[in-house]
Amino acid sequence: MDGNRRYAKKQNLEGGAGHRFGFLALMNMLKYCYELGVKVRYHLCFKASENFKRRPEEVQTTMQLIQEKIEGLIEKESIVNCYGVRIHFCGNFKLLSEPVKLAAEKAMKATACNSKAVLSICIAYTSTDEIVHAVETHAKKNRMN
Repeated sequence: MDGNRRYAKKQNLEGGAGHRFGFLALMNMLKYCYELGVKVRYHLCFKASENFKRRPEEVQTTMQLIQEKIEGLIEKESIVNCYGVRIHFCGNFKLLSEPVKLAAEKAMKATACNSKAVLSICIAYTSTDEIVHAVETHAKKNRMN
């Protein structure tokens, strides 16, 4: 998903309203995916290479919204629980606000036993970070052997 700010501007909406509409679109799309039998879904959220360079107020507002939406995902009647979806987060957690980190960890723990589908949320994520992480993990394994 991309273009939430552009959408808000085009619709003359304020602040994070575009992101809120984007989240609703994501939930609808996930519902259709899971009803159609799609078992794994990846979602790119707040790319590290671009979004953290925005104005600090905008980053903070977006972090608050992300925290709110993550917490909502694990409520009893949420799509995650209705469809038995396990949530997994990947990305550079060092860049995230502490409340977002805690919400992500709580969501992964709360959905760990869900087994019908997986939602991987790539947050503060870049492919470069992923490559570095893979190389570091491989190097650690080889040192142990």
